[in-house]
Amino acid sequence: MGVGYLTVQECNSDESEIFAKHFTGSMFRVNALLVVNAILMGVMVVIGAYGRYRSHPLTRYIFLGATALFIPIISYVLSDIGNQNGLILFADGEKIIGRLCNSSFHMNLVLIWTGLVQMVGISTTLVVVSDPREGRNIGPSGVLLVQAMWTSYLMFYNIGLKYHVPYEDLYIASDIININIEWSLVYVFSLASLVIIPPFALTFAKLFFKCFAWYKARKSLAIGCNPRLIVGYMEQLQDDPDIITNDYRDIPPPLIVMGEGTISVDKQPHGYSFALMPNRGGLVTLDKVWQLDDMHDLKLTSHLKDVCLSFALSKLLRCRFARYTNAEIGFTKASSFLRHLLLDDRDDGRVLRVTEYELSFLHDFYYSSLAISYSKSWMLIVSILISLSAIGYCLVLSILIVYIQIRLIYMEGGKLPLIYCTYQCRQDKGEKKSNMYYPERFGNAIFVIVPVVVLIALVVLAETREIASYVCSNWTKVVLICRHINHASWQPSAIMQKCIRCVLQRRCKILNHLEDKMNQCSILVLHPRNTPMGLLCRLKPGQKVKVPRAVKASIMNALRSYERSRDNNHMPSLCTRPQLKTSDNLLWVVDGTKGIANTILVCHIATNILELRSAGSCQPPSDHKTAAIHLSRYCAYLVANSPELLPEDDEWCKSLYKTVKKKAEHILAGVSTAEVEYQQLVRLMSASQNHEVLKDGAKLGQQLAELNQGETSTAWELLAGFWSEMMLYIAPSDNIDGHSEAIARGGELITLIWALLAHLGISGRANDPDSTTGEGV
Repeated sequence: MGVGYLTVQECNSDESEIFAKHFTGSMFRVNALLVVNAILMGVMVVIGAYGRYRSHPLTRYIFLGATALFIPIISYVLSDIGNQNGLILFADGEKIIGRLCNSSFHMNLVLIWTGLVQMVGISTTLVVVSDPREGRNIGPSGVLLVQAMWTSYLMFYNIGLKYHVPYEDLYIASDIININIEWSLVYVFSLASLVIIPPFALTFAKLFFKCFAWYKARKSLAIGCNPRLIVGYMEQLQDDPDIITNDYRDIPPPLIVMGEGTISVDKQPHGYSFALMPNRGGLVTLDKVWQLDDMHDLKLTSHLKDVCLSFALSKLLRCRFARYTNAEIGFTKASSFLRHLLLDDRDDGRVLRVTEYELSFLHDFYYSSLAISYSKSWMLIVSILISLSAIGYCLVLSILIVYIQIRLIYMEGGKLPLIYCTYQCRQDKGEKKSNMYYPERFGNAIFVIVPVVVLIALVVLAETREIASYVCSNWTKVVLICRHINHASWQPSAIMQKCIRCVLQRRCKILNHLEDKMNQCSILVLHPRNTPMGLLCRLKPGQKVKVPRAVKASIMNALRSYERSRDNNHMPSLCTRPQLKTSDNLLWVVDGTKGIANTILVCHIATNILELRSAGSCQPPSDHKTAAIHLSRYCAYLVANSPELLPEDDEWCKSLYKTVKKKAEHILAGVSTAEVEYQQLVRLMSASQNHEVLKDGAKLGQQLAELNQGETSTAWELLAGFWSEMMLYIAPSDNIDGHSEAIARGGELITLIWALLAHLGISGRANDPDSTTGEGV
């Protein structure tokens, strides 16, 4: 019904106030529900991106609740806005109040907001493909697909019902109210094919791409079925006479890097095996990569070689996460090459850096959607094109919003109502009565435009990060190197060589998911801060610090010493118990009856006492002191907060730490100045009523402090060696799940050492009945 068909009544200001009150309440409900829906979608995005937290009952129920409420709320919001479009009538007593309103602008903004929300959701949703034995399969979100289908239906339905008002009445209202600019803006936003439809189309494009990539990756020998293929391949290498006779000291063994999908395979009882093993066809192996620096103009740096080495090792470590034993995936030539690299390389960080890259590849396999796009090379291009389209749409939408705001500054003082209403009434003008048109405006578009702008920024950031993950990631570097080896036509081309070299030189630290940090925790906190920030720090489970170079050097020196003694004494592939021993006196050794956690806490307390004893020194800390203090605090952190990574019962370790910590805090209440602290602390902790850990720690700390008549350099050297050996002793473990969770949360130093020892063939501890000797991975 148009304006001309309304009954014209006398102008009454009370009616306008009543109508404004009714309309303002309705818009407040809509805006409140939009805020609630934004929070719900934020919850879905965060939990969806970090899928490992869904197993927790609380987060699972929160995620289910958020997904269940999103569609009803957005349906109600769009329906309520649709009810505000056209002729609105409601009764107030005996009066019928009517207005002719247009809410198309509000409707279109909410539809754009809905489409952008789903784009952010699908961009951050985790999709993972792995072998069923690994237990890390996460398919595309069916919830997001249902939401996309339903919201797309709502979008098309509301686009078809945008205008309930005849065009001639709109023209009359526009002309009388003099808001031509507003109606033109409504018309701009009504161009659904240019503004509203693209985010929904891009959402479906990303959903279908992830579904297709997930399906292909499940069948791919390089992604989903890779552990079974690697196990069969390693078994074939053991029987190849040409490979067994080679030394592989300067050149690595032919471990698979890429190209598994180009070789025909046969199914075997323990996995797959290559049908054409002698020539290996288009398979790219490590030995081919190592020889690439002599081919044409592409010179591989040691960094790029290490990246390819770590990628090959990550495939072997995936077999461990797939619960294959060392006997099934063991290959002596691989461990021999790593041992040679470890013993001969003067760079203490190189072997650890290779292992860091390896764990980063595993993080991409299990906790990101990056790996599925590499099952087919053309998928990278399609994914980048979709991301570029999303960024292009956001830029166009941003320009349109800026244009609107600039025009409004000049035309309407910067205010943009969401809904426009008009009504006709009769007003006395002297002796004549004439019909007048009056405008009414409700809401402020800034409250909807700001969330749209925020979502535009999130979409651009998410898509830009995805493009960067393809261009700058180590995955792409490995792909390009392998393509260069297999495609002879690339090698003579100077342009292709230049493009490859440009990509290979790109690095992006933001894509490194593993932190080069270690947590620190201490039982003896002598001066706890009582400020609010200090109390907050005390509540944290552990303080992270960058792993010092001295820590890495100390661990590598201990590992080199152990490897040399293995070669000289023909020791088994098991770590021996660490000892704290001077030239003529055994201070401490791991006691199997008391437990490893007991030893860690005793020696940790002793290290703290020695640190307190040398606190007055003006000399900078030595490398031995830095390594001993940091490793001592890290081992205490493992007992307190990550006991699942230790070879003992979790609850027992936590209970022991809490008991010792509580007693130590009670003792520290009477400690004050520096020199008195050491003497008084030893005396208080040695009291007979104290816990055995505290008494043993005080005794050991006093012995260390008295070495060489108070000279502590020898003591710090002993402690640095002891703590490094302790890390090697506790690292071997069959707790695959614990190390998987450690990789998910950014990595742990003990996981790094665990992976390195596994490749070197160290799978347990000496005199441990549960340990088994096996060759390296």
